[in-house]
Amino acid sequence: MKYNIWNAVAYEICQLLIEHDPKWEKNFIVKKILSHSFWDWIEWKTERSMKGVDHQIRQIHFELDSYYAEQDKPIYKEHKPDGSEAQDLLGGAIEIKSAWSNHEREEF
Repeated sequence: MKYNIWNAVAYEICQLLIEHDPKWEKNFIVKKILSHSFWDWIEWKTERSMKGVDHQIRQIHFELDSYYAEQDKPIYKEHKPDGSEAQDLLGGAIEIKSAWSNHEREEF
């Protein structure tokens, strides 16, 4: 997107003037500035809005990745020894389950 930042700033200043005192809306110079710089202001606002959307998308991806990383961790369960000599030396049996077998993962 190509725009003149000074035109966009001039448009914003004129909008602030009009919000502060509506009589500025009838001023000839303010009208000319608004009409001349409108498309540059549109491009500038669009670019800023899209940067905000990109930031929100990155945040959502980060949150989803964190959520699914937590959900996909395997489940470990250690059982007590059953009294045999091997299990007395090594410990009880270990059971490992995948987390995704307990729930259905939604795909986006």
